[in-house]
Order: sequence, then structure tokens, then C-alpha cells
Amino acid sequence: MHAQHVSLRIESRDGKPRTEPVHVRPLPGGNYVLLHSPGFVQGIAAGDEFALTDAEGSFEVIRRSGNLAIQIFSKEPIEPLLPTLSALASRLGGVVDGNISQGAVLTVPVAAGFSIVEAELSAFVAQHPSCAWYYGNVYSPSDGITPIRWWMHV
Repeated sequence: MHAQHVSLRIESRDGKPRTEPVHVRPLPGGNYVLLHSPGFVQGIAAGDEFALTDAEGSFEVIRRSGNLAIQIFSKEPIEPLLPTLSALASRLGGVVDGNISQGAVLTVPVAAGFSIVEAELSAFVAQHPSCAWYYGNVYSPSDGITPIRWWMHV
């Protein structure tokens, strides 16, 4: 089966409906596998199997891949930092999954370890203070604070 796009819902603080198109591989039975971690959608990472639950892009993760989605935001163009981010991701066993003008997303296996991931990203931000990072699939999309603890079951 060929890759295609679906739009997933972005939880926004202002309540306005927003979506992000993502690359997926359709599975028999109507579910999908996410091919690249999203830059804005919360609660899902590359390799996760999911089902769409409504026409607005809400979804339910069926099976976790064991990957962390790490969203990086910059006040300046991100392109000059992509080689550094690629090297960082590689050290953690991951990849840069995509970028836009002022952001990038990394996919890293949770097996790299939270403390090592956080140390690497803290060092990156210390060198590049125009940047900030956030786990895209570690905290509840509804409040952005409560850990969803999926890694305890992979």
C-alpha cells in the first residue's frame, strides 16, 4: 500500500479547530501507521498505529511504536541548525523527521532514555537560546502536563 495523507487534530488553547496533514500507511481494517512524527499534533509519534475517531481529525492510538516525538521551535530560521539537530538525533538513535521554517521534529526511540534525551536537548538549547523543545507524545494533549506513561507498556 502506498503512503497517503490524513489530517490530525491539533489541540489548541484558543479552542479553534486546527489540523496537521501527516503521512500515513493505511492498514487493513481502516487503521493507519504514522510514518513521520508530527510537528504540532500531540499524543502520537512515528510508527504508532492509530484510528481516526471523527471527521475533525481526532484519533486514538491503538499500538505504540516506542518512539518519542520531539518538537523543536525556534524564533529564527531552523535550517542552519538542521545538521546539528540531525547529529543530535543520530546520537540518540533517531532522525529528524521534518521541518518548517522555524521548527523541526525529531523521532527518537524511548529506549534512548529520558535523562539522556533531556540532557542532549538542554545542551542544544543552551547553545541555541532562540530554540525551545517539547515532547510531542509524553504529556496529555488535553492539559499538556499529565504524563500519559505509554512507555511503561512497550
